[in-house]
Amino acid sequence: MHNRPFDYALTQRGLVDKVSLGVICPAVDSRILESWLYKIHQRHEPSQTEKDHLLSFPGFQSVFGLPIEIPQPGNVGWVTCPELDQNLNEKDGALRLAQNIVQAVTTLQAACSPSVTLIFIPDRWRKWRKFETEEETFDLHNFVKAFAVEKGISTQFLERETMDYPYQCRIWWWLSLAFYVKSMRTPWALESLDHDTAFVGLGFSLDRKAEKGKHIVLGCSHLYNARGEGLQYRLSKIENPVIRRGNPFMSRDDAQRVGETIRELFFDARSRLPRRVVIHKQTPFLKDEREGLREGLSGVDDVEMLEIHIDHALRYVASVPKPDGSFREDNYPVKRGTVVKLDQHTALLWIHGVAPAVNPALKYYKGKRRIPAPLVLKRGSSGSRVGDFGAF
Repeated sequence: MHNRPFDYALTQRGLVDKVSLGVICPAVDSRILESWLYKIHQRHEPSQTEKDHLLSFPGFQSVFGLPIEIPQPGNVGWVTCPELDQNLNEKDGALRLAQNIVQAVTTLQAACSPSVTLIFIPDRWRKWRKFETEEETFDLHNFVKAFAVEKGISTQFLERETMDYPYQCRIWWWLSLAFYVKSMRTPWALESLDHDTAFVGLGFSLDRKAEKGKHIVLGCSHLYNARGEGLQYRLSKIENPVIRRGNPFMSRDDAQRVGETIRELFFDARSRLPRRVVIHKQTPFLKDEREGLREGLSGVDDVEMLEIHIDHALRYVASVPKPDGSFREDNYPVKRGTVVKLDQHTALLWIHGVAPAVNPALKYYKGKRRIPAPLVLKRGSSGSRVGDFGAF
């Protein structure tokens, strides 16, 4: 590898000199999992169909410049998760399994506080991954993640089918990256962005089984600067939702409370407010939402609001200019990262498209089929600048 992670200085100075892994696994699968995990130290080659975009995986330490510690079964960093009675139904089995995993996570944290906790789910437990009744919807993955996040614990689920997947080079790249990032390290950062800008993404979830007034949950993710540092996520109830064409919107009071929460979280993290805040969601910003957010973000010089969605009806193909000034079809989709400004309020952005291949003489298009649709970016407030759309 020719480069090192963005935060490699922390490793060089000995401030963070390793990634430690904790493991939760049933006893019968322990040896198989242990043997597979040690392959993270080995070299893996991409398949023939992946060589246009995937580099060889040289081992975790060669990629990230620091070792990863994997415990052995029976050691303090390896916790055995009890087996369940195979006769348990979906609900009882899921709740019991969730309880066992949460207890194991707590035990690991108290014993050795690993950088990342790996939770192995064998095929025989798959039937207990989730259940749904008239009164309740449960997802094991989401339940454990919510518990762990509240405690500040990083977790990684692993299923048996991942170990059997034929394209192991790809698996080890993404799993190694997950271990590194979830150990609170930064592999890379974006350049040429405004470092005094904070970003906020809003998303709504409808729980049709909850009582009115409590059936809409707002998810709010925060990035405290353009490098992606300081990610936080908050869930809150929308007290007075406005429903239009089946889509939820915030009342002015709800929007003001959201703005105040954003403002408070930013100030608590940085002891100052950012000069500029960019807020985006998939639906338009209504007048009450715009006014409420600005009121809640008082003290911020520039508040921008963007509507971002995919219009699947929009399909474009790339063209190549010929020496005589005419064009011919490129036989490839539009280049990834292309921005087309439609007017003062709207632009198109391709986040899926042609990218450079490992061989610079070739082109790479993920999936190798279908014509990708661009994101449609629309200004939701007068402060939004179309020229900045490509930065998001």
